[in-house]
Amino acid sequence: MKKFIMAFIALVTALLIAATLPAQVFADSIPEYISEVKIGMGKDGKSARAALSDYKILSDDKGNPVDLNQKAGGSLGSKGDKVVYLGYKTTADRDEAITDLALMNMKGGYSVQEYEALMETQMKSRIIPFVERFQAAIDEYRENLKSDNEANRQRAEYVKSILNKFIDDDTGKGLGDLLVNKTKFELGGAYDKLSAEEKKNHADILTILAQSNGKATLMMENLITRAADTKDDTWIDRFTSIDYDKLLNTYAEELNLLPSDAEAELAKLYDDDAGTLSEMFEEFREGLLKYDEYKEFTEEYDENAVKKAVDAAEKVNKTVSDEEIGEIVEEYTDAQNDSGEYMLAVSYMYIHDRFENIGYGDGSLLDFFTQDMENINEDISVLYPLVASFTDGQRAGLEFVSLREFAMVALSDERDYQAEDLSGMKELSIYDGVDRGIYEKGGVALTSDAMRTDAQAQTAEDDFSFSRWTIASAVITGACIVTVIGTAIASSVYRSMSNKIGSIISNSLRTNTNVSQYLLNAKDVVKSGAKPRWLDTVYANKSSMCKGLAIGFTVAAVIIAGVTTYLAYRDLVDYYKVDFTPIPHYMVDEKDITAYNDRGEKIVLKNQSVYYKAVECNRSSSDEFFGTLGTCADMNGDVGKQWLALYAQKSDALPPILASSLIVKVNDKNIPADYKTGIHMFGSSSAFNLNNELYDWNKDAPSVMIYFKADEAAAKPASTASNFSAGNLALAGVAGLAVGAVVTALASKAVGRKKEQAA
Repeated sequence: MKKFIMAFIALVTALLIAATLPAQVFADSIPEYISEVKIGMGKDGKSARAALSDYKILSDDKGNPVDLNQKAGGSLGSKGDKVVYLGYKTTADRDEAITDLALMNMKGGYSVQEYEALMETQMKSRIIPFVERFQAAIDEYRENLKSDNEANRQRAEYVKSILNKFIDDDTGKGLGDLLVNKTKFELGGAYDKLSAEEKKNHADILTILAQSNGKATLMMENLITRAADTKDDTWIDRFTSIDYDKLLNTYAEELNLLPSDAEAELAKLYDDDAGTLSEMFEEFREGLLKYDEYKEFTEEYDENAVKKAVDAAEKVNKTVSDEEIGEIVEEYTDAQNDSGEYMLAVSYMYIHDRFENIGYGDGSLLDFFTQDMENINEDISVLYPLVASFTDGQRAGLEFVSLREFAMVALSDERDYQAEDLSGMKELSIYDGVDRGIYEKGGVALTSDAMRTDAQAQTAEDDFSFSRWTIASAVITGACIVTVIGTAIASSVYRSMSNKIGSIISNSLRTNTNVSQYLLNAKDVVKSGAKPRWLDTVYANKSSMCKGLAIGFTVAAVIIAGVTTYLAYRDLVDYYKVDFTPIPHYMVDEKDITAYNDRGEKIVLKNQSVYYKAVECNRSSSDEFFGTLGTCADMNGDVGKQWLALYAQKSDALPPILASSLIVKVNDKNIPADYKTGIHMFGSSSAFNLNNELYDWNKDAPSVMIYFKADEAAAKPASTASNFSAGNLALAGVAGLAVGAVVTALASKAVGRKKEQAA
């Protein structure tokens, strides 16, 4: 048994090595990809560069950092220009590579509410119904942990010990222990009454299924199903004791139904599960029929060669030549393939030998499971007795356990599940490799072609216009200026008239003695050539009054003009002031994507939810818009008409961006040779002008466009698995191998006992 445990741990370790080899060992022979992007912005280039001290900065052909927001600001009343630099880091690890960079503007067409509604629908329509269905398997796991049946108890304990290696971050406990107690879903409202410490004893099964690493989820579902079956006999024992006729007659008698009605009821009970089993049946059948091929393979299998290849891969360092690395990679790959094939071979050989000696009907179990698939395709009811032989817990997990695995569970006994020390097996978070931020309320938005089209239809560029108060003030200022001009003219006219009349009177005094005598008698004597005082009263005073009015209106015009200038400035400030809305931390784009299958062929995946994460910037808590925008980057430097957010995507299904291909073009909209795309808007693949006038104030700002290429050869096979059972993000973990190793171990032990008995 100890040999098995060490082999199991070795296999897990080998998987972890395989996952890290490309980044740590073969970096010299793998292209560099972009792994992280950050935006640095500041009032000048120096402050923008300082924010990107640990990053390479996107530069021009001469090595000078390129301002992506150059000359985009407004005039009087605006916040001016901000320098925006793009920094990036590189990696040789394909799993860490960014596969796309896309832009979303503030009014571009997205909805936080629709994303949350989508998640709510996912929860109600898929996850909750699954939990309700899978609860039977969890109940049987719990029951077996307390069972008097030694085989059932040991099997459940063994499963529990492996599940405990997978840690729930929210409680800090392993899945094995957590699932012994009622889950949050089972407790309902009673869960809210528990203390924070008490809640750590109860798994939030809905969150685990919705958010955890897909491989960890599959492993949990697989192992819990293995720990099901609380009966004293096995499904094989039960299956060999019934056939379709017996099943039909028993059901008809129990419910007092006619045979035809009983057939209809059986179909309702078993059709779905029989369909699931039929999909598994062909693979199981083919494995059993390859007995001779597997026997030859296991006899030639060289365990030492496999171990040697793994050891060689572990010891590779930078001093190893490219030629040697190539040989090591080839040997390591072959060793991994051989190990996987060996796992299948020993289990199928053992099942074949056991089934051959177990009777069923007129033949054996081997005859039943190697029958022609046409029999099943023509009449699915052939599998009804098989479905009936499984417990409710086993049926709840049918889609997670293969027939080969079910067979190995049934053919094992308590000696195969004795508790062993698994301290050498590394613990792993069930959320390993998953960015849980995509599940946070308020921080994730959904976008689609329909949303973006609708947003474009409703968007109109606002032209600048002065407020009515500014216009009124300008009119008053104009009136004052007109009045000043008018009074100044009147004053000049009055002065001129006074001088002309005075000249006439003076001339009359010299020639007309009667007038002169009158003036003398009137004591209004003036010297020759002087004008009478009453002229000042009639005309000069009016001139002075006009002059005073002119001065008054001039002062008023100056004051009102100042008010007008201030109001006009405030209008400009208001025009340049933008009420930013929060930038979603994640953008989920609903679209069809072109990916690759496991044969390297291009395929189209319909209606995919593709996750993008907002690129960060150096905005701090002391900055003006931190409370609204946080650290999400704005390519307009927080001074544009709208924010223009940059989002990065990491997807297994898409090829990674080559770091060496990243280039920037200023005031040049010609697509560079051999380039097809660049940083683009959602819904388009064409590189986008970061200084687009829709988002910048200066319509004459030079265009700024960033282009990149993707490494098509590095695209991974696309997964079409469901969100909550296999995940749609980049997943990591050892679950797949852990499950396979359990099967291999049980088969190896069983085969070993058979050889001992034969000897």
